Order: sequence, then C-alpha cells, then structure tokens
Amino acid sequence: MAKTADTIAIYSRKSRYTGKGESIGNQIDLCREYIRTHYGDAAAEHAVVFEDEGFSGGNLNRPDFKKMMTAAKERKFKAIVVYRLDRISRNISDFSSLIEELGRLGIDFVSIRESFDTSSPMGRAMMYIASVFSQLERETIAERIRDNMHELAKTGRWLGGTTPTGYASESVKSITVDGKTKKACKLKLQKEGLLVTKRNHFELLTR
Repeated sequence: MAKTADTIAIYSRKSRYTGKGESIGNQIDLCREYIRTHYGDAAAEHAVVFEDEGFSGGNLNRPDFKKMMTAAKERKFKAIVVYRLDRISRNISDFSSLIEELGRLGIDFVSIRESFDTSSPMGRAMMYIASVFSQLERETIAERIRDNMHELAKTGRWLGGTTPTGYASESVKSITVDGKTKKACKLKLQKEGLLVTKRNHFELLTR
C-alpha cells in the first residue's frame, strides 16, 4: 500500500460468512459509495480495504484489523470508513482506546450507518454514546443465549460438547402440536458405560 495522505481505508467485519444482508461485500460497496460522494471518485477507486470475516466484535484480536492499525500508525491513510459502528467493535473499552489512538494519529473515523464522524466534537460524543448501546446489545444477546441453554438443559436435552464417560449423544425426534417435526439430542447410557458407572460406584463404597 502506497503511503499517501489522501488514502481512505475501509474496514468491514462479519461474525460468520453469509452472502445476504450486511455481508462483507455489501459493507465494502456501501463504504466505497460513501467515499465517492464525500471524497471523490479517485479516493473511492483507490480506497484500501481491510476485512475480517468470521471474527467477533467482542475484541480486537482480528488479523486485518491489526494490519489496519499498523498502517494507521505509519499514517498511510487519513480516514477509516465503516458501514456501522459495531463492525469495528462492540466493546466500549476497546472502542474508546481506538478512537483516542486515531485522534492522536490525526485519522478520522466515519460510520456511515449512524452518520458519525470523529472530525467534529459532536460526532465523537455521539459515537461514544452509541458504543455503549452496542456493548449492551452484545451482552444482552449473550445473556439470553445462556438462559435459553440453561432452560433447555433442564428438559434433559444434550446441548453439545464432549459427552460424559459411558454416554453417547442420541438424536430424538418429536412431533409438535402443529404437526412439525423437531429434533433434539439426549444422552444415552451405553452398556459398557453402565458397567463403568457401577464399578466406579463400587470402588467408592469400598474405599
């Protein structure tokens, strides 16, 4: 990448591959169009793209993000454009440190979905507020998933992972009231597992 003060960087991220919605390709196209409108055709054509697919926004441990920040420290571009704020980070502490670092380097940060631009004081303030809600959303989703898995486990369902010694995961089908077929997994005690369990119990009693 050539070192030039006129270069604009595009950063895109998605937790898993998908060709729909906010895919990596769609994010890049929208960012490039924003750059074309605000910085000109040349800037859009020569924008440098960094993309991380299959990586969470919960931390900054992403290969292309690290490459982008290395280039930023060498001042190889003047601004970073993202499609949405949470594409860069869903963690308030990480986001705050990032914005401070970019400010020190004199690099603007633009989120086109929320229309935030750190080149203005109001833009910086609103971006911090939005990052708080982004982290809240991430933590709320994680808590909801944990609660749901806990309730499913209460029904006797096996939710995955390494099965206990002597047990095997067994797929079970059931028919719902509306006639749909649902699949679930439960643990099944194997014959050899029953022998192991009885032997272990006997050893505990005779100690």
